[in-house]
Amino acid sequence: MPARASRGKLRHYRTGAAGPWSAPIRTIRSALPGLGEIVTRCRMSRPTVFALLAALAWGCVPPGPPNPAVGETRFLCCNLRYEKNAVTDVNYQVGTRIAVGTRVHVTEAGGNRVTFEPEGHPPLTVVFKYGRKTLSFDEYLDRLLVRDDPRRTLPAGDVRTLVEAGEVEPGMTRDQVVMSLGYPPAHRTPSLSASTWTYWQNRWVTMVVAFDGDRVSRVVR
Repeated sequence: MPARASRGKLRHYRTGAAGPWSAPIRTIRSALPGLGEIVTRCRMSRPTVFALLAALAWGCVPPGPPNPAVGETRFLCCNLRYEKNAVTDVNYQVGTRIAVGTRVHVTEAGGNRVTFEPEGHPPLTVVFKYGRKTLSFDEYLDRLLVRDDPRRTLPAGDVRTLVEAGEVEPGMTRDQVVMSLGYPPAHRTPSLSASTWTYWQNRWVTMVVAFDGDRVSRVVR
């Protein structure tokens, strides 16, 4: 009885008769006729056939075009802090500060991360992890790395001093808050028109910047 079943299975392989193997066999034969013949003669098991198909599909997918930001020189939108060589879009307000407007050279970008070389600092990777339900990676990348130095819009005096120190006080505009603290993490502040923005001072403590229109009304730590 087992021998008959084996001969029946072999007949399906050789004749191409309808059976559980016909579709994958036809797929392999149409893609690579010589390989399809090997599958037929060797009587490969179902898991082997599908593993072979998966390997073929993986190998035949061409790499996508590089992100247009790769190779460009841009500027940091805002103060960015790091403790290691990789950070996330939460941008904890601790660690070494890379100043707003720092010139950076983008070396890698894609998926959910960008790697760049900021002047005066080691290469840094930013992982877009928490805001992915609100923004696309390209939208986040264009927020983080801008084409013009944002410091040109800063007035001389106290506001410039506050931004350069990474501080926020009542009276500052939303754009000035962004330059000082970065964009608020999108998973807690999905809209920049919201009356409050939430930031993380560290992994456990948050701070809230409240607005009256376009101006900071208070900072709650």
